[in-house]
Amino acid sequence: MTGGVAAGDFDGDGRTDLLFTRLNDTNIFYRNLGNGTFEPRTSSAGFNTATLTNGVVSGDIDNDGDLDLYMTTTNDTRNYLYLNDGAGFFTDAGTGSVAALANGTVRQGQGASFGDYDNDGYLDLITGDWNNLVANCQSRLLRNLGASQPGQFEDVTPVAGIDVYRNSKTYRFAPRFVDLDRDGHLDLTFASDFPTSQLFWNNGDGTYTDGTLAAGVGTDQNGMGTTFADYDGDGDLDWFITNITNAPEFPGPFGGFNRLYRNEGDRTFTDVTLQAGVRDSRWSWGTSFFDYDNDGDSDLIATNGYNGGSWNNDRTFLWQNDNGVFTDVSNALGITDTLQGRGLAHLDYDDDGDLDVVIVNNLAAPILYRNGGGNQNHFLRIQPVGTLSNRDGIGAWITVTQDLNDPTAQIVWEIDGGCSYLSQNERTAHFGLGPNTNVVDMITIEWSSGIVQHLFDIAVDQTLQVTEAAHIDTADFNGDGSIDITDLNWWHAAYGKDNSADADGNGITDGRDFLIWQRQFNPVITSLGSHAAVPEPSSAALLLLVFLFLRRKITQ
Repeated sequence: MTGGVAAGDFDGDGRTDLLFTRLNDTNIFYRNLGNGTFEPRTSSAGFNTATLTNGVVSGDIDNDGDLDLYMTTTNDTRNYLYLNDGAGFFTDAGTGSVAALANGTVRQGQGASFGDYDNDGYLDLITGDWNNLVANCQSRLLRNLGASQPGQFEDVTPVAGIDVYRNSKTYRFAPRFVDLDRDGHLDLTFASDFPTSQLFWNNGDGTYTDGTLAAGVGTDQNGMGTTFADYDGDGDLDWFITNITNAPEFPGPFGGFNRLYRNEGDRTFTDVTLQAGVRDSRWSWGTSFFDYDNDGDSDLIATNGYNGGSWNNDRTFLWQNDNGVFTDVSNALGITDTLQGRGLAHLDYDDDGDLDVVIVNNLAAPILYRNGGGNQNHFLRIQPVGTLSNRDGIGAWITVTQDLNDPTAQIVWEIDGGCSYLSQNERTAHFGLGPNTNVVDMITIEWSSGIVQHLFDIAVDQTLQVTEAAHIDTADFNGDGSIDITDLNWWHAAYGKDNSADADGNGITDGRDFLIWQRQFNPVITSLGSHAAVPEPSSAALLLLVFLFLRRKITQ
């Protein structure tokens, strides 16, 4: 069950590197040289000792500007937290770190995920564990102590309410922080074996509620890999889980088939696996939604492999999305591997504007598939840099509106710090735009702090780094950092018809009212609104109402 990879810029040179775990060997950091090639680094990256590492994720746990690493282990009594010096050299934080979970319990460590579940601006951590009794479960929610002790953690699993299981053992393969109800708080999911997959809703106060059955999920029999995207273009995230299909001569106990759960937007989901055409992909593990052809919708890939019976030589499946129905295009596009695939990640390693794929094979070398055709369509890539939010921007919700004349045609992406199966995609938000777009009319970024930023008239075919605004002026309606005639026009269009902004009460909405609003309400917004930190800080009620009112009107 081993074999993980994380994709990210670990040495700060702007290129996406790869970090592979290896069982009973040294981890390998492959540095991207920028010309389509990599160079392997082991000891020069700080990996001098053979370990039993398995799942891997990266995240800036101390907000110092570089990606640290977290790795689970198999048949060991600890996990590993590696701190980055900024140049791609990693130091083991040691067994004294709570994150190591060095409690003497042998675990079958699986995936892990970073996410700021309490919206305090620092990344928290959830781990996976397989085949341990509930009493010894090493699937733990670890809260980052934040500003007082950056990068130090405390175990809050029972307090948070996720110490709830569907079996006497824990079989959690792939945990993921993800905001499925769009309330600004990261929910928590587990793709798990032996019908134990779960969904926990974030209550916004530091606790979770198990909503699995009421939501209509958790019906998969052998959940392994997990991925989320808005595959049907309705503005919320749907959930795909890989499973096992029975071999003809081996009818049980396996066989629940894959699951595609369509998000209905009301905390319920509908199983649309059959209608979507993604029910059967043999024995599947790592998976990812990604727009490989840059046509504006989310395609799907799942890697396979398990030697036994007619599961031998199973191949990876690549499905093309056509209005919510998926077609197997694997062979036609050169996806032909038949090894024992486990981890999988997407990335643009050659910086050509389309997404490539790396597959980790159990007991064999990995495979890197270069995408040779996706950049025939336009694209836009966005790298968020948090200031009030966590520096990685994990939890940021990005909406691309290509044409403001058709504002309902939007593409959404949530920046996440999780795994599919043992592995992590690059964190950059990637938007395929099709053949006809030269300029994107508007980009909206909703940060986990509650800050909302708008960017206008953005050229396509570029990677755009966006830094979270340190404050939002209530009169800066277009979010360009200055208050001028453009903001007046926006403001008047929003409020002029019903005089809701008639600040001086003379029955006319005009520039004088705008100046009154500008002078009276210019607060520094840190954590107001639905994305507020837990517990929510007290604020002047009037400022809160004004901010929410303006934000609602502007974004409608």
